[in-house]
Amino acid sequence: MGFAALALGAAFSATGGNSEAGLNYVFTETTRYEPKAWLEGRDRFPSGATLKLVLGETRRALAPGFSASADAAVSDDGSRVLFAGKQTPSDHWQVWEIDIRGGPARPITHCDADCIRPLYLPTNEIVYTRDSSSIEIAGKPLTFAPGRYLTDDVLRDGRILFEADRGTQRRELFTVYPDGSGVEALRCDHGSDRGEARQIGSGDSIFHSGNRLARFTSASAVETEVAQPEGTVIGPIAEVSPGVWLVSLRGRAGHLGLFRWNAAQRQTVPLEASGVQPVIVATRTPPRQFPSALVASRTAGNLLCLNSRISRTPMDGAAVRTVRVYAPEGRLGETTVESDGSFYIQVPADRPLRIELADAAGQTVRAEQGWFWMRPSEQRVCVGCHTGPERAPENRVPAILLKTIVPVKMLEVQQP
Repeated sequence: MGFAALALGAAFSATGGNSEAGLNYVFTETTRYEPKAWLEGRDRFPSGATLKLVLGETRRALAPGFSASADAAVSDDGSRVLFAGKQTPSDHWQVWEIDIRGGPARPITHCDADCIRPLYLPTNEIVYTRDSSSIEIAGKPLTFAPGRYLTDDVLRDGRILFEADRGTQRRELFTVYPDGSGVEALRCDHGSDRGEARQIGSGDSIFHSGNRLARFTSASAVETEVAQPEGTVIGPIAEVSPGVWLVSLRGRAGHLGLFRWNAAQRQTVPLEASGVQPVIVATRTPPRQFPSALVASRTAGNLLCLNSRISRTPMDGAAVRTVRVYAPEGRLGETTVESDGSFYIQVPADRPLRIELADAAGQTVRAEQGWFWMRPSEQRVCVGCHTGPERAPENRVPAILLKTIVPVKMLEVQQP
């Protein structure tokens, strides 16, 4: 059944829902949702929003008394819900927690800017986005580069999945560990616009790629197509069971409806007349805890590249002779690339960094367009420049480590 054929209103009860027995979920009831408004520092819910809880045949406001509420995340034991809320229209969004059974909401943050998209971590900590410009845990940032960010999900391996602004209304998906280390693109094929990602039970990630849903599967280097209902899917999906999702669809008149989509049957069943951001209320296996090895007293990190001459996109790798490292204020240093493409450098922690490869004449062969960072005492190894996280390294000792085990220090901006 196509979305255009669905008659919103006629399919819903007088209370606004057509809930199925045994289906428990939270969703954001709203008439407008602008998923990329955060890229411009605007509210994603310009007409307000209200979280609704559906438990089988019953439904109610999850957090009554709030001027606005959205961005629900359910705890691993299914008993609590995190959300972003405003008590009055003039308030900043703050992170709150409430029991599924009801009762007063408990404030988690007291931000001087909007704090949104909270997620539970397996350590009982909470990660969220502050002012669309940093990702934080208890006020401590995990992101150390300029730009805009938005939390999406916590993966089963413990990494935090987030969106980053790549310019011209384009988002890309990245991951970072809960101590801020290991930041990297989820995949390096870099689509036109990727966001609103959720991991499903198979381990795959389902996300928006332009105006369609797409999937990343295991070690696949590129996104793949996914069966989806007719119409425009908006916001993240929620998995009910394999091949069965809750999705929000935008109709021709701009209405947002929440539906149950069965891929095998190619069937779309209406649930809510106005809703986005569905989250299933159920228990789940907690993600893995990440054992951080950072030493806060240190001020630098070490980066070993195994072969900077390889790339998953065309590049004249044979021409690469040197690597340069930049901070926003200028160049930190330059060093020779070994015959096998390896190099080993030490860079300042918690600062924006960018790498550039050059040939024998000093001309740029490949340069990063965005920034990354390293944490204090972080020891990081990359397979190659722009090879993608899905590529495994060759089983050999890099030439730079046969030559020295001391990294080239690039800790201060060089004076002209």
